[in-house]
Amino acid sequence: MKQALLIILLFISVHSLYAQVDNNFPAITENEIPGGTITRASYYGGDALWGLIDGGADIYLEYGFDKLLLQEIEWRGIKFRVEYYRMNDAKAAFGIFSVSRYKCSVNDTLTNFICITPYQVQAAVGKFYISVANDKGDNEAMDATTGLFEKILAKINEPVFEIPLLFESRGLSLYKSRMKFIKGALGIQNGFPNWSEMFEQFTKYEIYLAPVETEKGYAYISQIKFGSESDIQKFVALNKPENQNKIIKKIRPVSPTEIIYIESNLEPGNLDKLLN
Repeated sequence: MKQALLIILLFISVHSLYAQVDNNFPAITENEIPGGTITRASYYGGDALWGLIDGGADIYLEYGFDKLLLQEIEWRGIKFRVEYYRMNDAKAAFGIFSVSRYKCSVNDTLTNFICITPYQVQAAVGKFYISVANDKGDNEAMDATTGLFEKILAKINEPVFEIPLLFESRGLSLYKSRMKFIKGALGIQNGFPNWSEMFEQFTKYEIYLAPVETEKGYAYISQIKFGSESDIQKFVALNKPENQNKIIKKIRPVSPTEIIYIESNLEPGNLDKLLN
């Protein structure tokens, strides 16, 4: 009887382990890292994310988080931490990427939205936000990290995320790598705190933002979607278009709940060049 119970418990344990495996992730396999080892593969869904990044999980949930696969890999004498955040859609993945990237030393052409530093590759590809980090930071580790990312990228077959047409102008092409998608209070606190106070009276909003800063001045060019027409009216009342004290503010409606909002201290001619 005890032996039968032990077999049943073992079956349940094994079944539970394999039930966690989710094949809908572009995960690295040991076949792809000759001589390497995957030392950890853990899945986190929903509120379980707090157990991994306590204090940092809220922003993922705010944008729309589905599930995370965390892999720890040892390969070529380097330790890697690979995080695959599967978000609810491509917009959410791009949003998390846009407010997480920091001091990108290389903006490669491997994919549209990517940030490479000696220690990390970050990218938004389809509904995945991918982070591949290493513990060395030297040229060999950087090359290996990029190589791992390329293996992951080859497994993702999803439509490329497209930013609004406003940001496809020739003048803004140099600044596309700085594009941000901001959603909610945590998004703006992490992505563009300059505007935190301006949005503290609102709860539902989505902001596409190109922050342009040059030696001639700045231009914050945005397309903002609010939760209601009354929120737009309130925002417009609080940020009336003006052209004084060298600050230009422009508002143009896109729909009953969406506007283009521009704030800049550039000369009008230089601002026009950005938008054309």
